[in-house]
Amino acid sequence: MEKISINILVREEEMEGKKVFIINNEDLGVSDFGNTLEQAISNFRKSVNLYLDVYPDKKSCLIRMEKEPLLVSKIFL
Repeated sequence: MEKISINILVREEEMEGKKVFIINNEDLGVSDFGNTLEQAISNFRKSVNLYLDVYPDKKSCLIRMEKEPLLVSKIFL
């Protein structure tokens, strides 16, 4: 399977008195959440795969990767 790269925004918020992790990708408009970061990432991957199954042409918005990047980051000033 071809590897693709997708930019995500991860936020920690409170939902019904519990902290949850919310992951969002603005390019596709897909988001998901989980009680742990690992669960949120897993849920998000499933959601993106389902989305791309329905809209395969949207893969062109994503970056194709030949190997894992050394570092991906964003800084706020």
